[in-house]
Amino acid sequence: MELNKKPLRIRELTAMIFMLVGLKGGDTTPALFADHAQNAIWIVPIISFLFLLGPFLILMHLLKKYKNYNLIELIFHLIGKKAGTLLALLLFICGFLAMFTDMRNVMEEINYLYFPNSPTIVIYVIFLTICLLVANKGLETIGSLAWALLPVIVVTIIAVLFVDLKDAVLVRIFPLFGGGVGTVLFEGISKSAAFLEIFLITIAYQSFHQTKFFHSGIYLGGSLSFMLIVSFYAVYAMLFDYNSINNIAFLYQEATEIVALGHFFTNISTLFMVGWMFSNFLRFIIFLYLICWIFGAIFEIKRFEGLLLPIGFLAMILSLIPPSFVVNEMFFRERSLQIMTPLFFLFPFLLWGASYWKDRKT
Repeated sequence: MELNKKPLRIRELTAMIFMLVGLKGGDTTPALFADHAQNAIWIVPIISFLFLLGPFLILMHLLKKYKNYNLIELIFHLIGKKAGTLLALLLFICGFLAMFTDMRNVMEEINYLYFPNSPTIVIYVIFLTICLLVANKGLETIGSLAWALLPVIVVTIIAVLFVDLKDAVLVRIFPLFGGGVGTVLFEGISKSAAFLEIFLITIAYQSFHQTKFFHSGIYLGGSLSFMLIVSFYAVYAMLFDYNSINNIAFLYQEATEIVALGHFFTNISTLFMVGWMFSNFLRFIIFLYLICWIFGAIFEIKRFEGLLLPIGFLAMILSLIPPSFVVNEMFFRERSLQIMTPLFFLFPFLLWGASYWKDRKT
């Protein structure tokens, strides 16, 4: 993959990481964790991040060591073309599954909360069309747009947290481990793949004039995302009681509905809709672009932008197969995350072992 004519900087990568990972504080992921962890949902992402931290740091070390390769090229270099293609395809399939299951949940959320009288397929087509138009402009444009819209989204997030804290009750985070220590540990470890995007974005490693920009951006973006997610999940735990938190599908939207600003501004959720919509468009624009890039790198398709339409359309069709949000989120997405987690935990160790073996032979 050739470098962009105007290589990306730290700020664009930080913004993209924030959109991809950090904004899982406002999607259906907390509802997935709360199904078993209940009010301990704020502990679950801490466990997930700690579980994936070692493999992620190993992958970053290998990228720094073999600085002329991106994720797929590194895999091919270390374990060969045949085995590398198999591993890369598994990563692509996992990313693709995560994308279209998340996409279905967002469409259901938009349809149910904001446009209940509109057919889901119409909302889906409009959403996908906008994503395709922007994604086709390239990673440079996507990164610049993410950075440009970041202030609007951050202001929205801070406003939601500030308003919600007025009704937060600290004692609601107790019992600290909700459904039990074992349950919380299992939820955090088994569903760690909910944050797999942090691995997939390493396909863009060569899009930076200096690799240190990538390292700085991904660590900064990852740290900010971690703090945002834990903060939001802790606020959810303090807003909703022990028995009800695992029965709320859209925790972020519910959090904006239960508070009011004085006697005149009672329905402030509309004010937060703009930032939430922008963030979801950007998230799936980035996600779709990365997935197509990975597929193009596997099969050596240099102009992979032509894959955006077919892969995006296929994702839409497949995401419509589950009959409802509940089936998609609590069955299909939950099971897929549990299957994908071991792969993202183990493959950096596999590459590390291959690198060690190569070093010994030379």
